[in-house]
Amino acid sequence: MQNFKRLLVIVIALVLAASVVFFTLENRTPIQLVFFGWLTPELPIALFVMSAFVLGLILGPLISWWPHQRLRMRYSKQAKQLKACEQRIKVLQTSEESETEAQAPALPTAGAPSKVS
Repeated sequence: MQNFKRLLVIVIALVLAASVVFFTLENRTPIQLVFFGWLTPELPIALFVMSAFVLGLILGPLISWWPHQRLRMRYSKQAKQLKACEQRIKVLQTSEESETEAQAPALPTAGAPSKVS
C-alpha cells in the first residue's frame, strides 16, 4: 500500500510537471501588460500566468494563516480558563464535603449499645 501511494504521488508530480512544460512551450508569444498605467516589459504569456499562479500559492496560505492563529490563541486561552474553573470546582466540592462532615452528628455504630436516658 505504501509503494502504491508513492507511485501515485510520483505519477501526479510527473503529470503536473509535464503540463507546466507543455503550457510554457505553447504560450511563448511575447505580450506587454498594463497594470495601473504601468507597462511591463514584453515577456511570454506563460511567464505572467505562472507568476500569478506561484504568487497565489504563496499568498493564499499566508492570508489564511492569521485567522487560524487567532482561533488557536482563543482556544488556548479558553482551555486555560476551563482548567482553572475545574480546579476551583474541585476545591469548592472538597470544602463543602468537609463542612457537611463536621456539621453532621456522629451516628452510633451498629454493634455498640447506645445510652438513652
